[in-house]
Amino acid sequence: MATECSDPKNNIYPMTWEEVHERGCRATPTSGRPYGVPRGGTIVAAMCKEMPVEDPSEADFFVDDIIDSGLTRARYAEEFPGTPFYALVNKQDSQQDAALPWVHFPWDDEEGVRGPTDAVVRILEYIGEDPLRDGLQRTPQRVLKALDEMCAGYTQDPREILSTVFDIDTKEMVILHGIHFTSLCEHHILPFAGEVSVGYLPNEKVVGLSKLARVVQTFAKRLQVQERMTSQIANAIEDALKPQGVGVVVRAHHQCMGCRGVRQPEAEMVTSCMLGAMRTTAQVRAEFLSLVS
Repeated sequence: MATECSDPKNNIYPMTWEEVHERGCRATPTSGRPYGVPRGGTIVAAMCKEMPVEDPSEADFFVDDIIDSGLTRARYAEEFPGTPFYALVNKQDSQQDAALPWVHFPWDDEEGVRGPTDAVVRILEYIGEDPLRDGLQRTPQRVLKALDEMCAGYTQDPREILSTVFDIDTKEMVILHGIHFTSLCEHHILPFAGEVSVGYLPNEKVVGLSKLARVVQTFAKRLQVQERMTSQIANAIEDALKPQGVGVVVRAHHQCMGCRGVRQPEAEMVTSCMLGAMRTTAQVRAEFLSLVS
């Protein structure tokens, strides 16, 4: 059974009816009265051997199409303790299923009734908007397109970006300063933006400067926290080039504290990661910091 993304560009796994049947036979009991969690679960329940019940209190077990966040299962477990809960896709308890991207079931429409655009529609309704008014009718699609662009780093491999190196006999520091980036804070999914400075002491191998900028963008175009992003950039360069030392400095303004909360739009966060000689040798570290300040 394939678990790789069938549509990596759109990050969607389109499940076939054949796989639905195969998963249903494995995931659900062979006896007992099922209750299908609306909407997808009702279709799965209809595939069970015994007739589904309409009242969940009468069910021997519950079935759903997917356990994603686990909130639906938790809600049923609280209301009906002890009643088993099954699903075709279980991202909470199965490593194989957890690796799946967005699952598109055969009973979803072209964009998926349970799909990403529907999630945006529900958010618009939650804040009190009318998703059908003229200015918002295409907003769900535009939001997804923007997220595809701003989260493109999940499909990029920094090891591949840094795989082409050149043998150059130099021990002098290599620095790329002023790499602009925009990322999304994983706590509020609001932007933070700024500049990255990257430097390393070569150990017989160097990489094209554009590759350093691409590595920064690979980690920036994900849901992030600045501290982790800084370390990821440094570690990726160290793993690929095996240099004598690596230094990364990131300066950024965060909208999550600029437009909400404490509302400090001018506050700048600075993070750094020093590896190898950049960390252990004060003179080398001081030279790098003086050049990027």
